[in-house]
Amino acid sequence: MSTSARVAILPRGVASRVITTAVSRAAWGVALAILVLTIPVLVDVLVDRGLSAMLWAPLCCLAVMILLLVASGVRPSTATRVLYLAGGSASALVYAILLLSADPTLNGEAGFILNRPAMVLVLGGVSIARPLAGLRWSLLGYLLSLAVAVVSSLVVGVPIEPGWGPTIAVVVYAGAFVALVVVNANQNKQIPDLVRLEDDTRRLAIENQFEQRAAAIVHDTVLSDLTAVMNSSGPIDARARERFRADVATLRDAAWLRESADPAAVSPHDAVLRNALEALVSDFQWRGLSVDVTGDSSTVIRITPDASAALILAVRACLDNVLKHAGTSSAELVVSTTDEAVTVMVVDHGVGFDPDAIAVDRLGLRTSVVSRITAHRGSVRIWSTPGSGTSVLISVPGAELDEVVP
Repeated sequence: MSTSARVAILPRGVASRVITTAVSRAAWGVALAILVLTIPVLVDVLVDRGLSAMLWAPLCCLAVMILLLVASGVRPSTATRVLYLAGGSASALVYAILLLSADPTLNGEAGFILNRPAMVLVLGGVSIARPLAGLRWSLLGYLLSLAVAVVSSLVVGVPIEPGWGPTIAVVVYAGAFVALVVVNANQNKQIPDLVRLEDDTRRLAIENQFEQRAAAIVHDTVLSDLTAVMNSSGPIDARARERFRADVATLRDAAWLRESADPAAVSPHDAVLRNALEALVSDFQWRGLSVDVTGDSSTVIRITPDASAALILAVRACLDNVLKHAGTSSAELVVSTTDEAVTVMVVDHGVGFDPDAIAVDRLGLRTSVVSRITAHRGSVRIWSTPGSGTSVLISVPGAELDEVVP
């Protein structure tokens, strides 16, 4: 007999950010390769033209750009991106002025040597999570590359020829971000929100259950009593009056109505956990860590108070690690809840680490996260590599209503 397994997929917003980050990191790798490969080509061109004596100066400019690019990749943040664009633009400008001053004919005969540093300014926005932000960074880099070409030509007094390299780079790179923006917009319009559909289906099922139960109650009380009155040939006896009173009490009590509601919807602990997460996010924002919360917001969280406290403390420990060790000023919490489990993923794009290389005497993750969650029958998974950020998936089993509400 064949069995099918349910495959868990990332929420739509998280998947978009993963793809956008992958695109920006790929462009960062291309930019680094372009700078490195420019070095032997530059050496060959200048030596062939008899300009080997001035070779060291443009090579230093390339080295500075490589260092700034590596720094923005190792510690991706807004500050390192700004530093890369500012320092890279200055280095690219000095590079172009040095070459044009030494040989103005390079502007037409070897323009590819001149515009390679300016071209990589377009591709330097590493670990960008939002398509619109990536589009803005790439356009800013393109404008700076044009400024480098214009200023260097004016300083040396040669015709302005920025070359096609930066334009091609911005068309391809920014085009990828535009495509992601369009795809996301189309998905939001055409693909239904499965979480909302599930909630609507649950609501309709409750309404149908209510209608059936109400019909049964009316049949068993009102209609039954009216039938007894209509078929009575004499005065109503005391026994019948007691039954009528009991039926009226049943309708007034409305216990049958509460039984028709979704048990998870009456859980008061849902608000407690969400408020605790919001307070945690606010606390870390005051401490300098920007935390973005995504995932399911309409689904009711059903979890025991003890497991909820453990989950909050484990998430706090993860955010502490991001603040202290990740070398980044932003993180993301992805909250997901089902009938079986409540899951929180803590994601950062910091320096990362090797989980297998953690010393035995280091108790941070083991005690504050793993041991704390496994004590409540939960699980913790960690993905991290040096230079690629860290993701910690914390999952705690869901609870029955009588466990949630003492």
